[in-house]
Amino acid sequence: MRKATGFMGAALLAGGLLAGCSADSENASPEENENTAEETTTAPQEETEQTEQQTEQQTEQQETETTTETEQAADETASDAETAADNAAQSTEKAVEEADQATQGVQDEASKAADTVKEKAADAGAAIEQGASDLTEQAETATENATEEVTETVQGKEATGTFNGVADPHTVEIEVDGVPNAYQVEAESETMKKFESMEPGQSVTFVYEENGEQLVINEVK
Repeated sequence: MRKATGFMGAALLAGGLLAGCSADSENASPEENENTAEETTTAPQEETEQTEQQTEQQTEQQETETTTETEQAADETASDAETAADNAAQSTEKAVEEADQATQGVQDEASKAADTVKEKAADAGAAIEQGASDLTEQAETATENATEEVTETVQGKEATGTFNGVADPHTVEIEVDGVPNAYQVEAESETMKKFESMEPGQSVTFVYEENGEQLVINEVK
């Protein structure tokens, strides 16, 4: 009997305590309720801020990576451009050197050609002068020979030989340089009279000319 009464008392005590706690909870002050609400609201805001921070960090990281890639690409482009410029400059210098060498070669060839032309012109001038001198000498010699021939033709040739005698009224025989020749003399002329007065074997100097195949004496000295 005592045990049952004890159990019932304990049960009542426990029920009272639970009821009191429930009442305390229901009768909590508005400030406590507001704090709870604020705590409930703050949690999503913090999550949102963290998400925004993460998004900003990711954006900054992407921007940094993009900037780095852009700078690297720009550096590579600049390096390629510098290399291309260097290659172009080297090619230009090489082309200029080749052009200079070609120009120098042309100038050398032109100079050689000019020198050759000058030498040939000098040789030609010397040859012309020599030729003119030779022609002048030849002309003078020809003139002298022609003059002598004309003089001989006009005046006749002078010779000295041995008188062999009168062959007929207009022919005499005279031996010149060991060769006897018949000379024509005008009949009854003063020249023929001189021959008629000579003795065979007498030395005689005379002037004659060639008239075709005949030797004609013009004068006896």
